[in-house]
Amino acid sequence: MKYIISESQVRSLQDRIQELIDSTLYTLREESEEWGMGEMDELHELNSVDKIVVDRVVKVSKIKVYIDIYKNTKRFDFDNLRGEIQYRLEDWLPNIELYINEIIDNNQFRTDNRR
Repeated sequence: MKYIISESQVRSLQDRIQELIDSTLYTLREESEEWGMGEMDELHELNSVDKIVVDRVVKVSKIKVYIDIYKNTKRFDFDNLRGEIQYRLEDWLPNIELYINEIIDNNQFRTDNRR
């Protein structure tokens, strides 16, 4: 099914997608409390993310959403998390595609006041 989005709807859609991503990330964190040793890499990936922010939504034949991932570790691979969030968002928006725009290291902005 093809969706046509006007320019005025893009901002509203971006806000709704941000809410869905926040909710999905929260749900994943709750579910991860029951994960075991077999999911250690996925657990590390999830815990390495402070937040995910929608950078922009591009209206084409599909809804392309570019996200910024704010991380708190040295990890740089978040494809599993991006894929899981996209999979869950497809229940609401079947033609959505998530793309990682930028990975931002939150640690570079923290300062250590100890001497």
